[in-house]
Amino acid sequence: MDDEHLGLRELKKRQTRDSISAAALKLTEEKGLSEVTIEEIAREAFVSPRTISNYFASKEEAVLAAGPVATEQVLQDFSTSNSDDPPLEVLGRLMSNYARDYPECLRKAARMVELEEANPSLRPFRLAREVELVIDLGRRVAQRTGTDFAADVYPSLVASAASAALLTSLSLWAQAGFPEGRLQPLIEESFSLASAGYRRRAASPISVQLESSATPQSPDAQPV
Repeated sequence: MDDEHLGLRELKKRQTRDSISAAALKLTEEKGLSEVTIEEIAREAFVSPRTISNYFASKEEAVLAAGPVATEQVLQDFSTSNSDDPPLEVLGRLMSNYARDYPECLRKAARMVELEEANPSLRPFRLAREVELVIDLGRRVAQRTGTDFAADVYPSLVASAASAALLTSLSLWAQAGFPEGRLQPLIEESFSLASAGYRRRAASPISVQLESSATPQSPDAQPV
């Protein structure tokens, strides 16, 4: 089999997977995950129920696949970075750049945060994916720092802190309804606090800015 044919086959598989996950997400947003069946997803995606089972073990997995944080590029850039800065700082810069360049991808991930609130059955599946991500990142941190992933706490702690910083930023961004331009400073602030050992600042610039945007002043209010 030549490379071109193999490439077309993989493209077709990716398109089918995307179609199934998009259908699962659409139906879940319309009627709630508990009311959605595999047969309905199949009809919406124009595939058979058996085809769905070839790609996803459950409808929850199909829904979550529609809004992943595309971490592959960030992880690859982290592994190949030549920076001597601490891993958490490097990850913070990479995620900040990703938020600047691909806000629409992270907006999809933020939608999952909101969707999970309305559909709690998604939570264990999302947590399982998060654990896989932390393990993958932890191994990369260990390789980068010359530590032992199986014996040292450092790589796993760094990976967990990075995951928490990103998820916290996405959650606040989604719940507050901030525009795309606010995600990048939120990520930078979260990673900065994590790098500083979560030492609380009296009033960071981004916090003041976000609070001001979230609670606009009444036109009739007088300055103090």
